[in-house]
Amino acid sequence: MTETIIHVKNLVKTYQTFKKQPGLAGAIKSFFIREPVAVHAIKATSFEIKRGEFIGLLGPNGAGKTTMLKMMTGLIPPTSGTSTTFGRFDTSRRPREYLRKIGMVMGQRNQLHPDLPALDSFRLSQAIYDIPQTQFEARLNRCLDLFQIHSKLNIPVRKLSLGERMKMELILAILHEPEILFLDEPTIGLDFSAARQIRTFLAEANSKFKITIVLTSHYTKDIEELCRRVILINHGSLIYDGPLDGVDERVQGERQVVVTASDPKSQAEILNVIKSLDGVTVVNGEPSDQKNNLPALEHAENLTITFAVPARLVGETTKKLLNTLAASDIRDLTISERSIEDVFSEIYNRAEVSPPANLNSTIIGGSK
Repeated sequence: MTETIIHVKNLVKTYQTFKKQPGLAGAIKSFFIREPVAVHAIKATSFEIKRGEFIGLLGPNGAGKTTMLKMMTGLIPPTSGTSTTFGRFDTSRRPREYLRKIGMVMGQRNQLHPDLPALDSFRLSQAIYDIPQTQFEARLNRCLDLFQIHSKLNIPVRKLSLGERMKMELILAILHEPEILFLDEPTIGLDFSAARQIRTFLAEANSKFKITIVLTSHYTKDIEELCRRVILINHGSLIYDGPLDGVDERVQGERQVVVTASDPKSQAEILNVIKSLDGVTVVNGEPSDQKNNLPALEHAENLTITFAVPARLVGETTKKLLNTLAASDIRDLTISERSIEDVFSEIYNRAEVSPPANLNSTIIGGSK
C-alpha cells in the first residue's frame, strides 16, 4: 500500500481584519473604535496525499488555494487543525528535517537573486543543502538538458525572459532532491511553448524523480496533462476530492452536440425535435424571436443550437435527430466532450448557490 506522505486534518485558517468606514470621519473614528471582522480563508478541511501522486489543488480566485499551500509548507500556521507530513512532522513547527524534504515555487515570487546568474543561486543551494558535487552536477545537467537552457546559466536573472526565469526557479526547487514539490501557478503569464516545456519537466520530475507534486493552476491544460487527482476548494471549503475524470459524473459524462441549421425554419424544427428527446438539455440556441419561433438574423452563428446529452445516449439521440429531419435541414453537426473549464465552473456555481452539508457526495453522485 502506498505511503501517506501528507495528512491534513480539520485544517482551519481565520484572519482578523477591521472594518473601516469611508471618508475622513470614518478614518478618524477607526482610531478610537475598531470593529473586528473574521475572514475564514480555510474551513475545517481534511485530506490525504499518497507518495508519488500529482495533485491539482484548484479553485477560483480567493478560494484559499495559496493559503492551503502555505500552511502545508509551514510558511503560515493554521488557526486550528493539523498538517502532518511523513507521519511525524508538524508543518506549522517548520522542522529543519522537513524543510530539507520539500521544495516550493510560486509563480509570482522569485527565489533567484535578480542581479546574479542562476548558477550562483544553484551553488548557494548546493552549499545550504550540503549537496555532494557529483550529485549536484548530475541533477543540474539533467534538468538543463530537459529545458535546453545551458546557454542561460551565466546570464543575470533579471535579463532572462519570464519563461527562462521560471525554468531556473524550477531547477533551483528540485536541486536538493526534495520528496514533495509545492507549485503555486508556475505557468502564469508564460507563452504556449514555455508552458509546455514546464509541463514536460514536471511530468518528468513526478515519474522519474519520484517527486510528489501539489499544483495550483488556472490553466486547464496544466491540470488535464499532469494531474490524475484533483482537490477543489471554494470559499475555503473542500467541495471535491477524487480522480480528474470523475470530477463531476453528471457533467463530465455528458457530450456536447452542436447543430447548425441551414435556415431559420430548419432551426425551429431541429429545436423542437431536440426538446422532445429524453435525457437531452438545450444549452443555448433558443430563437431570439420567441413570438414567431424564428431567429431575428439568418447568419450561421445565429442558427446554431447547442445541447448536452449523456454519453450513453449520443448514438440514439443523433440517430433520432437525423431520421426525423431532412439532410438539407442540417448544415453542420459536431459532437465533443464538455470542456473541463465548463465542468469546474458548474461545480463552483453550484456550490455558490446551494452549499450542502456534504457537497462531496452531492457532486460525485450528481443528478442524472
